[in-house]
Amino acid sequence: MNCPRDREELQPSTYEGHITVHTCPGCGGIWLDKGELEEIEEIVGHDYTSELSRIPDFIGNAFEMARQLNSRDISCPACGTLTESAEYAYCSQVVIDRCPKCGGIWLDKKELEAIEVFYEKSRKESRKLRLSFLKGLPRK
Repeated sequence: MNCPRDREELQPSTYEGHITVHTCPGCGGIWLDKGELEEIEEIVGHDYTSELSRIPDFIGNAFEMARQLNSRDISCPACGTLTESAEYAYCSQVVIDRCPKCGGIWLDKKELEAIEVFYEKSRKESRKLRLSFLKGLPRK
């Protein structure tokens, strides 16, 4: 498979111990087959404590999203179909390119890390909400 951005040959590598991903040695992008992103989300393999404490650059992220959503379409490295660009999870501020035919996902450099930070923050906030909700329940 070749990179949809710079046409370099994608190199297989192991991510978080057991998931085979295909990485571009030139631009640093990653190709994930269908279901692999969901599998990565379930694993807590990296410590993102310092990233979670940073204040997000909402304006910069919004500008980058607009740029990506208006950039040229790319072809799926697996089947050649034009990918569809969209914000992942509707509130992550990360634009991914998904193949409507085979379900694979192209992530530009640092987007996988951004998605993992997004999920870690979501898990942490969800845990806080559950605990505060449970503390407010009347005792019987």
